[in-house]
Amino acid sequence: MKLVVTGAGGGLGRAFLEQAPAHHDIHAFTRAELDIGDHDAVMGTIPLLRPDAVLNFAAFTGVDACESEPARATRDNALGPHSLALAARSCGASILHVSTDYVFDGKKSAPYDELDPPAPLSVYGRAKLAGEVMVRAATPEHFIVRTGYVFGGGLDFLTGAVAKLRAGEAAGGLQDRTGSPTFVGHLAARILPLLMTGRYGTYHLAGPETTTWYDVLRELKGLGNLPGTVEPQKAVYLGLPAPRPLHSGLTSALVPHLGIEPFPALETALMEFLAGTLARK
Repeated sequence: MKLVVTGAGGGLGRAFLEQAPAHHDIHAFTRAELDIGDHDAVMGTIPLLRPDAVLNFAAFTGVDACESEPARATRDNALGPHSLALAARSCGASILHVSTDYVFDGKKSAPYDELDPPAPLSVYGRAKLAGEVMVRAATPEHFIVRTGYVFGGGLDFLTGAVAKLRAGEAAGGLQDRTGSPTFVGHLAARILPLLMTGRYGTYHLAGPETTTWYDVLRELKGLGNLPGTVEPQKAVYLGLPAPRPLHSGLTSALVPHLGIEPFPALETALMEFLAGTLARK
């Protein structure tokens, strides 16, 4: 397949490119190389490449920054995906667009599946939901992938926290917000299998266990024999500008029927993550 990858410099983009089979013809663009918020640049670049599919890993992921920069949030997380979908449609390509668990409000006591109605709380969540809506409207040949609590990309919360623990420092983790920790390598490995199904729609791809960052850090400390201390945090005391869902765990009512390999257990993901952080030292 001929693939266009946007957001190639981010954690998921890098993880995908590292493991994508060599027989695919991949044109990968970082933000500096193709700003998806620039409609003219998108339309002037992608159709000329005649890809079979466009994979959008680009996003403005600063949840708190989106509160103070709503215009950029809309441009990058809603209008950008729309431009990509229009470009894909113009050349007969499909599009796979990555969205977020933050399209939900966190009031459900169980993990959210694809049939649950979104109700975002933040500017970031609203912009990401708008991106979903605009991609669906632009082309029927779309995949929307919701995920959350992604770790292992290098600049994520957990990578930084583990670096502190390994150095013997304290690292704090929220104990009153839950989600589905998702190892970036495992997420990346399921992108092409989903694309190859040809079964367009909205899907949740996330780790199989719902837990808190505090409990994840405690498990990592034990698994890696890390000398630092794990400190519990409460969301109310952090004073973060953007409201976040208290419970944003994801599950899927649909993916188990597609023949895609299930995500490994969280402990397996954490062991792979620890091995990767050691390898990068």
